[in-house]
Amino acid sequence: MANGVRLLAFLSQAFLGYSLKTRADGAESCSPLINKQSYSALRVGVGTPKQQFDLVADTGSSNVIVTHCECRENSCFGSSGRCFRGANRSSTFDIPVDSSGYPLTVAMEFGSGTIYGVVGTDVVTVGQSSATMNHSLVFMYDHELDTSITNFEGIFGLGLPYKQKGAHAGDDQSWLVAASIQRFSMCFSNMKEDGMLRLNSPVQAERLGNLGKFHWGLDFRGLTIGDEKAEAILCNDKKGRKTACGMIPDSGTTLILAPSRHLWELYSKLCDLWPRCSKAFAKDNSTSAQESEDPGIGSVIGDWIKNTLDKWGIPQITNPFNLDPATQLKLDKKQKLESLLADCASWAKDAADLDREMPPIFWHVAGVEGKTQTFSLPASTYVVATGYKDNVMCMPFFGEMNYETRVNGPIWIMGTPLFYEYEVHYDLSTEPASISFSKTSCGSCGQDGKVMPSVDLLRRRNQKLRRHEAKVRMPNLNTSLPL
Repeated sequence: MANGVRLLAFLSQAFLGYSLKTRADGAESCSPLINKQSYSALRVGVGTPKQQFDLVADTGSSNVIVTHCECRENSCFGSSGRCFRGANRSSTFDIPVDSSGYPLTVAMEFGSGTIYGVVGTDVVTVGQSSATMNHSLVFMYDHELDTSITNFEGIFGLGLPYKQKGAHAGDDQSWLVAASIQRFSMCFSNMKEDGMLRLNSPVQAERLGNLGKFHWGLDFRGLTIGDEKAEAILCNDKKGRKTACGMIPDSGTTLILAPSRHLWELYSKLCDLWPRCSKAFAKDNSTSAQESEDPGIGSVIGDWIKNTLDKWGIPQITNPFNLDPATQLKLDKKQKLESLLADCASWAKDAADLDREMPPIFWHVAGVEGKTQTFSLPASTYVVATGYKDNVMCMPFFGEMNYETRVNGPIWIMGTPLFYEYEVHYDLSTEPASISFSKTSCGSCGQDGKVMPSVDLLRRRNQKLRRHEAKVRMPNLNTSLPL
């Protein structure tokens, strides 16, 4: 442990029956969301006077974490960026200790590694809204994060509020609750523009009741490809559970994550409904094509895909041995889909070409009360390009994560692609809390913290192929817990 700090306790995600209080609405305000490619960051002030940090805007976790200078100076190998100093710098800073004179310390697991922190108190400010986080602000003093992460300054948790073990009675561990934020919404923009976080945003007409205990979560009822009203694939058998599948809209996760068997089904169906893929697959499987096929081409593309996944840190879909013929057929179509996307430079010059070629995907979701809603992503949102100049290739922006729950079945994580296409609304004023999706507007945030006139999301989408070169960010989820 750094400088003799003892690790006394671990934050666990045990639900302790925390109930939301009804508060009067505050004035609406906003803050820009800075595009960092793998995530969007929020400019946050900590302390009195404020020390500024760019923290990951993360609806998948509820903690606020800021890097302490103890980490930069003594413990955190390879770290750079700004760090917080409390003693003699912030008049509102405090680290409480127990009867033995030790502070409460925590170890928090993330997809990129472990963060070690000390729990303390200080004022946290976002835009025009401030709140004192009593015994609930985490100061990171050490970490075991991926070595490629060098400019990490912290996390701003916008997850579903709940009480955690070790919490002091009456302490608000969620900044949303401490700041009396009833509603908020998020949308992302392209690399040249900021997205926006709206606080105390307008009430939405269509709201879906949250069904998660630990996360913002919905009932996922399958997806359709190309035609919203087509027969849905996946998640159509509850098997005695409350839902067949669940979904978490998570702004802090880069990819769309799903169980491997679901991704095989999705890729196979995409190939069937994308004429370029279905025709190429049929040709490759004809007798004449098999006789003349060059096995070296597939090997080169396969190596490129593997190397790119390794570079980005994307979990690779496991290809088990001894598959039944139906599953093997799905994997063969998946490989054909990937090989055609790897050659996207020959047929797609911009986002419009992708959308003309490939079908959209429709996700069908419902709230705990049964109300339904459908949202869709075009190919230009669920496919990204990588590489430079004449060596540009494309990939579907999905990853494997097998998160199976007893009550809600397998869970999908809808990461950044959802927030590029929709403004996602979260509402704590309803019982239960609720979620909704809006494709009408996002707008921008003025320097005075006020929402500027809206811009239609369809118009603001970048018309070039959306690019990705950075390491992806994985979610902070304990997959042994329910949704």
